[in-house]
Amino acid sequence: MANAQTKRVMEVLAAAEDGSTYRIDRYCRSEPDREAEPHFFCCLQDGQLVSWRGDGHYELPDGTLVTTVATRLCG
Repeated sequence: MANAQTKRVMEVLAAAEDGSTYRIDRYCRSEPDREAEPHFFCCLQDGQLVSWRGDGHYELPDGTLVTTVATRLCG
C-alpha cells in the first residue's frame, strides 16, 4: 500500500476588510492506491484549516472572511 502524498500547489495572499493580510496555502492530497479524485484543502501558515468559499473567497478559523489579492502556483 503506497502512502498518501500531500503537495502544496498554491500560495494565496488574501485580505480582510480591515486591511489585514493572510497567506493561505492550498494543498492537494492524493491516495495513489485509490481512483478517487484528489482532495484539496487550505490552511494558514500555522496549520489552521481555512474554508474555501468559492470565487476567491475564504473563511478563516475565527470566522473572518478574506478575498484573494494575489496567487502563486507552487512547483
